[in-house]
Amino acid sequence: MQGVIFALMSGLFIALQGIFNARLGDAIGPWFSVTIVHFVGLMGCLAIYSVVRDRKIGGFRQLPLIYASGGLLGVLVVVTELTSIQLLGMTWAMCLLLVAQILCAFVIDLNGWFGVIKKRSNRGQWIGISLMLAGVAIFSLS
Repeated sequence: MQGVIFALMSGLFIALQGIFNARLGDAIGPWFSVTIVHFVGLMGCLAIYSVVRDRKIGGFRQLPLIYASGGLLGVLVVVTELTSIQLLGMTWAMCLLLVAQILCAFVIDLNGWFGVIKKRSNRGQWIGISLMLAGVAIFSLS
């Protein structure tokens, strides 16, 4: 059960990380955003091991700081992904990770969160989600 929770958390973190990185890239450019994302992840790791004050860097004044947290979410992705793979095996962990990632992305689109244009759902999308969940259930029971 613990592996299932870690796999689902990992999928959620991957979906959030993608949109945060995209917003940061929109604000400061793709190559600089990659640098910033990894720098923020490093700072998160260092904060776990020691007490570190947050410092604001010039470019962050123009957008909400949450969009720079993609690197920190990346740390959570790695930890939860590795743990779920260790507890469940690669295929089962990846099934759950992808389901969680797709569902989170779908909810973000439906609600227009994090600067994404709000989208309406349609019957085909709900059928696709149902088939995906059915596929994972069939896969896990076989």
